[in-house]
Amino acid sequence: MRTRASPLLALVAIAAGWLFAALPAMAETAADFYRGKTLRIVIGVGVGGGFDAYAHMLAPSLARETGANVLVESLPGAGQLVALNRVYAAPPDGLSILFLNGTPAALGQILEQDNARYDLTKMEHLGIVNASPWMWLAGPKSRILSPGDAMAPGRKVLWGGTGPTGGLADGASLSCEALKLDCKVILGYKSSSDVVLAVERGELDSIYVSDSSAVHYVHAGRTNAVAAMSRQRSKLLPEAPAIFDILNLSPAAAAMLDFRSALDSIGRILVATPGVPEDRLAFLRQAVRTVLTDPAVIAEGASSERLIDFRDADTARQMTLRALTGISPEEKAVVRAAVLDKYR
Repeated sequence: MRTRASPLLALVAIAAGWLFAALPAMAETAADFYRGKTLRIVIGVGVGGGFDAYAHMLAPSLARETGANVLVESLPGAGQLVALNRVYAAPPDGLSILFLNGTPAALGQILEQDNARYDLTKMEHLGIVNASPWMWLAGPKSRILSPGDAMAPGRKVLWGGTGPTGGLADGASLSCEALKLDCKVILGYKSSSDVVLAVERGELDSIYVSDSSAVHYVHAGRTNAVAAMSRQRSKLLPEAPAIFDILNLSPAAAAMLDFRSALDSIGRILVATPGVPEDRLAFLRQAVRTVLTDPAVIAEGASSERLIDFRDADTARQMTLRALTGISPEEKAVVRAAVLDKYR
C-alpha cells in the first residue's frame, strides 16, 4: 500500500536542500575570495618614480600571500588626487589598494581642497611601508650648493612638482616660506623622475623629495644633496647636513619645517576603500604585515635602496590623525597661502 508524503516533510526537505546549496557561499573565507582575483595596487604618480619601483617590488610577494593576481596601476594627476578620489569611491570589495604618499594626502585634506573628495580617517589603513626625511636636492651644475647660496640677494630658485599638494611642490613651497627664499614652483610634472630630469638639464634649480628617492638621484650623479629638511640627517645620505644644524632658524621657520616633518612621518602608506568587509580587511592587513616583515623582501629593498620600515595599521592611522589635528587655524592660513598661491 502506497503512502503519501507529509507536506511538512516535503517542506523540510526543500529547506534542507536550500541550506546545503548555500553552505559553500556561507563558508567562503577571505582567502577563498582573493584566490584568482585581480588585486590592484594603485599609485597616484607616473611610472618610473619611487612609488612605481616600490609597488612593483612588493607586488609578487603580495600575490604570493593573497593568492590574487596583483597588478600595479598608475593613475597620475593633480598630485595623487585622481588616484585618491578614485579608490576612495571604489566598490568596497577589497580589490583596490592605494599606495600613496601620505604626506601630501594629509596636507590636501588639511587645506580642504575643492577637488579632494576623500577622508583619510575613513579609509582602511593597512600599514606604513616606510617614512623617511625629505631632502633638498640641486642640479649637478647648479650654483646652489648650500641653503646660503639660495639665500643670496637676487637669487631666484626654480622648483618642480606634480600638483600643489603632491609632496614635491608643497615641500618646496613650505621650505621657501620658512627660509624666506625668492622661489617659483612649477607644476605639471608626472613624477619625481621627470622633475629630476628637468633639474639635471638646468631647467629647474631644485627638487624637494624623500631621501629614499633622493639617494638614487644623488648616487647616479644626477643631483647634489643640499640638506635634509628636518632635525635629523638622512640615514641614506648622511653626508648631507640637516637644515637645523646649518642655519639659525627663527621660531616661525622652525615651526614651519617641523610641521612639514610631522607630515613626513606618515610616509608611504597603504590604504583601502572605506567599508571593506572585516574578514577581507584583516586578511589584507596580515598579508601586508607578512610581506613587509619578510627578511627576503626587506633585503631586496635594501639592495636597491628601497628601504622598508614597516609600521602596522593602527600606527598608520594614529600618525594620520596626529597630522590632521596638529595645526592651528592661524598656521593653516599661512600654509594655505604658501602652498596654493604665493609661489606659483
